[in-house]
Amino acid sequence: MFLHTLGTETVPRMLRDFRSRHPHIQFTLVQGSVDLLLTRLRAGEVDLCLTAPLPDEPGMIARRLASQRIDLVVPAAHRLAGHRSIGLADAAKEDFICMGPSYGLRKITDDLCRQAGFEPTIAFEGEEAATCRGLVGAGLGVSLLPPTAGAEGDPAVVAVRITAPRAARPVGLVWMADRPQAPPVIAFRDFALGYGDRLHC
Repeated sequence: MFLHTLGTETVPRMLRDFRSRHPHIQFTLVQGSVDLLLTRLRAGEVDLCLTAPLPDEPGMIARRLASQRIDLVVPAAHRLAGHRSIGLADAAKEDFICMGPSYGLRKITDDLCRQAGFEPTIAFEGEEAATCRGLVGAGLGVSLLPPTAGAEGDPAVVAVRITAPRAARPVGLVWMADRPQAPPVIAFRDFALGYGDRLHC
């Protein structure tokens, strides 16, 4: 299982490289929010989760693979669009386009805004980062999003780097500590753990 925001580039690249070494191993893949992923992991419905942020929960093993930058995405004509970088506090009075409360990216958004000294005014809660980006492009607000494939060519939005607070999220692999894993699961888990340096999230 993996997050929607990792499905554009990160997960396909990792699976392609794994399958080149293990062409006979088959996957059943599921996308979802971090809450859904961890619920299904606890229930034994999935073996591994690729997620962010990483849980700190008894009985779960979480291993960081990479760090993914989070940018402030603004409309192309926005007052902040011409800046290379800003402190997030500069966006305190903006309307925010966010993921729903069950998504890890929303938890990260809320936490970053609190660190910057404000509670975000939420204009819309979505379920896809692409939808949030599209609504930003339509001028409905700003959003905190990771870079995604193809997004940099969108003329309707501009991604501005955040200098304070540190805006990044750990991406990692999670599994249950006391649950036996089949050899194909172990093979992918070990491959993923060694793959982290090659992930440019």
